Amino acid sequence: MLSLILALFVYLALVRICRYHRVNKSTARYTGYGIGIDKLELTPGEAQQIVHDSLLYDAPLTMLLGFQITLFKVFGIPTIASTFYKSGHLMRETDLNKRLVDTVTLMATILCNTYPSQANIADEDPRAAIALARVNWIHTRYKIKNEDYLFNLALLILEPIQLTEHFNWRPHSLLEKKAIFTLWTNIGESMGIKNIWSTFEEMEQWTTSYRKENIMASEEAYKLSQATINHFLNGIPELLGLRFVAYNFFLTLLDEQSRLALQLPPPSPAIAFIIFILFRARAWIVRYLCLPRLSPSLWVPMDTGGTSTTTGIHRLQAVLLRSSGPYYYPEKTGIALKIQSLLIMLGLQDPNKIPGKKWRSEGYRLEELGPTQWENVGHEKVMEAASKIQGHPITGIWSLLAQKKGI
Repeated sequence: MLSLILALFVYLALVRICRYHRVNKSTARYTGYGIGIDKLELTPGEAQQIVHDSLLYDAPLTMLLGFQITLFKVFGIPTIASTFYKSGHLMRETDLNKRLVDTVTLMATILCNTYPSQANIADEDPRAAIALARVNWIHTRYKIKNEDYLFNLALLILEPIQLTEHFNWRPHSLLEKKAIFTLWTNIGESMGIKNIWSTFEEMEQWTTSYRKENIMASEEAYKLSQATINHFLNGIPELLGLRFVAYNFFLTLLDEQSRLALQLPPPSPAIAFIIFILFRARAWIVRYLCLPRLSPSLWVPMDTGGTSTTTGIHRLQAVLLRSSGPYYYPEKTGIALKIQSLLIMLGLQDPNKIPGKKWRSEGYRLEELGPTQWENVGHEKVMEAASKIQGHPITGIWSLLAQKKGI
């Protein structure tokens, strides 16, 4: 009995030491010379490495939720809602599905793959630069106010931080908040956004003021929110009221001002309370009883290679199998294919939602992502812009030459 108690004590002590090792190591590295965080100057590359501590290891769930909830909250600005609604890309299920997947893929590539250093390193991974250039090219197709860009940028910074503070086993450190701010504001500058804030506090004050003056209900916001909510709920079974719970979970994540602007009802108090308790229980279990993640929670491929198709063109494939539609996910083979066939036969797998040509199972190239009608448009301009962001011409398997010649 004494041995079991001793073993439990040792395990809990090990969890406590290892749990904070990653964040403590980063903090010691950048503030170990007596430099205050407020005076610390981070390069975008350094900021990205710090952000990876929470994004890929310590808080991937809550940060992902933060990015996803940002999509809904921007609908509360009538000018943004009008732009999205007029495009039609979020009102048709098939277009919405691909648009969401492509948006997440592009943003995750910018955040996760090596951030452009402009150091003229010949073999530097160019995928983040290409993704950023593609996002910029897509945005040139729309008329978007600079203030709307700023608001979206602010939410991409604030929402993951706030949800992590409320629901994760630890909040972001001051260093991590500075790194998130540094990385995203640099991305904003690369997107041509003007009048970006110089400090985190300035951004918070601006966002509060902008929300008070601009968030309001609109017919476009309501229609967009309904289409997007239905898209996410379609992948959840109605068994045991799971879809109702998921809907109320979404409502719980929205603040009252945004919810009213989207003309959505308040969440069920009982379900909201249960969700809060479950998240707090999860946070306690992870913090005190679980050893930290050893491998990153990947959103996109991190290795430097790609899958070569029969034409010799390298493409990337999804690492997540999405229930709403397995875009870019490789087709099953071997025993996995047999299990998939069995699940379909038992009615446990939708035959229309399995990886295949319909879902682009051959993979994707970053310069092709976005609305379907622009899939084969703008590649030259994207690569030209990516070269400027990278600091040198894009070469190798992700270059436009490789795409055309299959080398």
